[in-house]
Amino acid sequence: GPTGLTGPTGLTGTPGVTGPTGVIGPITTTNLLFYTFSDGEKLIYTDSDGIAQYGTTHILPPDEVSYINLFINGILQPQPLYQVSNGQLTLLDNQPPTQGSSIILQFIIIN
Repeated sequence: GPTGLTGPTGLTGTPGVTGPTGVIGPITTTNLLFYTFSDGEKLIYTDSDGIAQYGTTHILPPDEVSYINLFINGILQPQPLYQVSNGQLTLLDNQPPTQGSSIILQFIIIN
């Protein structure tokens, strides 16, 4: 005789064991450095103060980077001592660095 109607679908079985986690791919980062030197007077530095042969001449806005570090004469400065905005670094101190002191603003971008 003819084949009968298909019966109802049965219950779903229990899930299988989870497979191993795959390898994590490389995390790409970008490290940009803005270099200038203190004139012994200024507390505010802008893009125009950047020295092109050493690094970037643009002070990036904080919302475009992952981390910002400021080094004066090679010493990492605590974050409350400076403020960064698009195109500008402001040192929040009552005295500028000694004339000739290196000022390096490091921008780290984690993609």
